[in-house]
Amino acid sequence: MRKIFIDGGANKGQSTRSFLREWPNAKDFEIFMFEPSPKGEVLNILKSLENNKISLEPNAIWTHDGEITFYEKASGSQGNTLLHEKTQKEKRSFTHRKIKCISLSKWIKDNFSEDDYIILKLDIEGAEYDVLPDLKENKVLSFIDLFFCEIHGSKCGKSFEESMELLDICSEAGLVAYRWNGETFKFKEYKERVYTKKHLNKEFAKWKKRGL
Repeated sequence: MRKIFIDGGANKGQSTRSFLREWPNAKDFEIFMFEPSPKGEVLNILKSLENNKISLEPNAIWTHDGEITFYEKASGSQGNTLLHEKTQKEKRSFTHRKIKCISLSKWIKDNFSEDDYIILKLDIEGAEYDVLPDLKENKVLSFIDLFFCEIHGSKCGKSFEESMELLDICSEAGLVAYRWNGETFKFKEYKERVYTKKHLNKEFAKWKKRGL
């Protein structure tokens, strides 16, 4: 049995660093960092750790293999997105270009088995609204043992009902959706950070106050 951590939306590598620091026996895991716009911080992690179990996949996580438009904030890498709706919600300028994307469901099926222990973390700036239903449709959720994510809701133009559908997908598959924060992740606290209807209500109230 292989142990796998998929860092979907690696950004500056903070999630991988937190996982290596906090997770018991993290050294036993193969780590796959997905970041379509890798910056020096991510590359430096690979160099500093010199760990052949960590690899960088410079592709966007999506529902098919090919190319897709990628929107990048002019003021930095955090918050880049595949969703045009998100660019309309933020008062910042975005540039765009074509990048390679991969089908996460196909990639998981091609590389792993249901006997492997897989932790999937998704912080993909709104793409979760397409990727998670695709994982369900292609019967890949049974491969996942632990699921962490960030649901972006109003920040990417999605409704409360659409966000609850994501939690329903997880529940139907017997998965708990745990909230992820790469900057502050603590192993001893993660089981308390469950996405619930009550939590989403609070998040949407906050976004509404911010005009999102």
